[in-house]
Amino acid sequence: MPEFFFKMFFSVKRIFMMRRLLMVALVATVLYGCGGNNNQTSDNNKTNNNTETAGTSNSASATGGLKIAYVNIDTLQSQYEFAKRVRKDLKQKENEVRADLSSRGQNFQNQVASFQRTAGTMTLNNVEKTKKSLAARQQELEAYGRVRQRELLSETDKMSQKLRENINDFLTRYAEKNGIDLILTKSAVSSSVLYGKSNMDVTMEILKGLNKEYIDGKAGDIKNDQKEGEKKDSTKTDSTKK
Repeated sequence: MPEFFFKMFFSVKRIFMMRRLLMVALVATVLYGCGGNNNQTSDNNKTNNNTETAGTSNSASATGGLKIAYVNIDTLQSQYEFAKRVRKDLKQKENEVRADLSSRGQNFQNQVASFQRTAGTMTLNNVEKTKKSLAARQQELEAYGRVRQRELLSETDKMSQKLRENINDFLTRYAEKNGIDLILTKSAVSSSVLYGKSNMDVTMEILKGLNKEYIDGKAGDIKNDQKEGEKKDSTKTDSTKK
């Protein structure tokens, strides 16, 4: 097998190795980063009564004039429905790219194998032309692989940013509504909480609120789609009007 084919093959493998490492770091970076950015303070006088979050918290604890709570990031990672969807969507995207590159790589391998079988019957000039053609094809495949890699990274960045925004926004509104001055993060990987009483743990309240907003948002999208369909149907005849 020509050396350039092996270079292409291992280049593709490196793409997926980087992708796997990125998937491992995704939630750890995203969620912990969100937790680290949520050590926010708010005055009790600024409580937002219009915020549609979970009910008033009884879990946070007042310490030295500060009302402090903490969130278990590992629980959010495993049970937040949007985080589940992010992992599922990115895995699907990865599988699609893997199948695409695998198919193209196999096709190239077949071309190389065919060349090896027939090289002995070819003129020296044709052998050199075929080698150059295969080398160019190999470079095209490597370039294409890098493009698909960038697509994966871009999609991961976009989804991770949305995940951060969702959690950051909810935690801010939750803290303001419940008069919480400081929300810390707890995680098996990295934690800002070495010890905290259970009455300071607001994880399940946060999780419940996040999932409710996610489900309500999905329901809203479905209703909007239905309304758009109904609007199109009513362009000819509006039976609701008398």
